[in-house]
Amino acid sequence: MFELQTPAAESPIRTVRPRSPWIGAQTHAPQARLRLIAFHHAGGNAGFFVPWVRYFQAMDWIEFVAVQLPGRGRRLGEAPYDSLEPLMAAVQQGLEPLLDRPYVLFGFSMGAILAFELALRQQQTQHRRPAALILAGRGAPRTQPPAVQRGAFSREKILRELQRLGGTDPALLADGPFMEVFMRTFQADFMVADGHHCPQAQTLQCPLHVWGGADDPEVPIERIYRWDAFSGQGFAGRLFPGDHFFLKSAHAAAMDNLMEILEKARRVQ
Repeated sequence: MFELQTPAAESPIRTVRPRSPWIGAQTHAPQARLRLIAFHHAGGNAGFFVPWVRYFQAMDWIEFVAVQLPGRGRRLGEAPYDSLEPLMAAVQQGLEPLLDRPYVLFGFSMGAILAFELALRQQQTQHRRPAALILAGRGAPRTQPPAVQRGAFSREKILRELQRLGGTDPALLADGPFMEVFMRTFQADFMVADGHHCPQAQTLQCPLHVWGGADDPEVPIERIYRWDAFSGQGFAGRLFPGDHFFLKSAHAAAMDNLMEILEKARRVQ
């Protein structure tokens, strides 16, 4: 869960926009007719998607954007959000310029919550919906939040939880000054992730794809497939070899499946 890192008949779409703080990484494809917007995991940052930037940088039909949340990376000086509602209001407003053309949303772990909630809010406000929604490393929402939330853990207990989850360099966890800087981000992200719940399943009017790691200790396989209750235009669940960070260990297979989804979204636009 946690990882820290240092056509011819139509006129092409051209956009010129200022650099947004919400854009942590981006490919240059000004004529692209499809945009892939990715949300990083809790405790992470847009740098997690650097391999994806390299993968997509030579493609002119799709633009890839990795979202950067406050409290990390270039936004380290900003306070991280510790509540979902104000975070999603800021996300929807901040990403509005990126939703001007067909787009696909991708979210990993806590980022899956944000991608799901953004798709839902776009639908509820009758704005452009995503051409597809891809969620990875996150089980379907529970009807109620857990009684014990990790955001209230002590520093020592949060460190033990990070060690259990993996994905963070042990040397960083042992670095006192480093942890002093990032502890508030860990706590805030835990509060957002653990607080998410849906009393009733909300039907999404877009294709829904959910990926899981076959050996993920954080997300039981059954919760991957429970996302089917939220699908209104098709559901596809898929397991990849690996633990919670299977996007790294099964990178090639994940990208192959991602390209299949993007190609289909591209054809139906």
